[in-house]
Amino acid sequence: MKKIVILLFAVITAIGCSKDDEQTPTPEPVANTALKVFHKTTGAEIKDGDVLNFNSSASELKFYFKNTSATSIKVKTKFITYSGVSDTSGLNLCIGAQCYTAPIMGSSYPVSNEPVISVPANGIIGDIEQYKIFNTILPNPPATSIDYVFEAYQYDANGNPVGNKVRFTYRYQR
Repeated sequence: MKKIVILLFAVITAIGCSKDDEQTPTPEPVANTALKVFHKTTGAEIKDGDVLNFNSSASELKFYFKNTSATSIKVKTKFITYSGVSDTSGLNLCIGAQCYTAPIMGSSYPVSNEPVISVPANGIIGDIEQYKIFNTILPNPPATSIDYVFEAYQYDANGNPVGNKVRFTYRYQR
């Protein structure tokens, strides 16, 4: 009987040890500075904290995203805040064929049910498509300027921001 119990234990142990352990996939490392944003018209890099000034109420900031890493990244643009106007009815944010009139403060674009912006490894997106921000109204007196603050960021498969962010201000000053 002892031999049967030992043999049974040995068989169960052998079966348990022979099963391949499932490996949890290791997420790809995040390139912390992979995301770059460029002013399409001038070719200059838009850096974190930059204020881009415009003096025509219909001036467009055309931009594109660049990925400096060896893997593709997903990017969104978040509308942070505004000042100089009572609402965002004069603000337009276009990402490709999709334009958002009066974007909502605190929201990220494109929204979750729309196509993802995926910037290929060592590539760019938005250089051909229309990625732009523009204002169509004047500031509310006594204000003499309007500030719209945006933040471009990359995110992971779970929708969590990762890597660097580029926060910039579109300023219309009359």
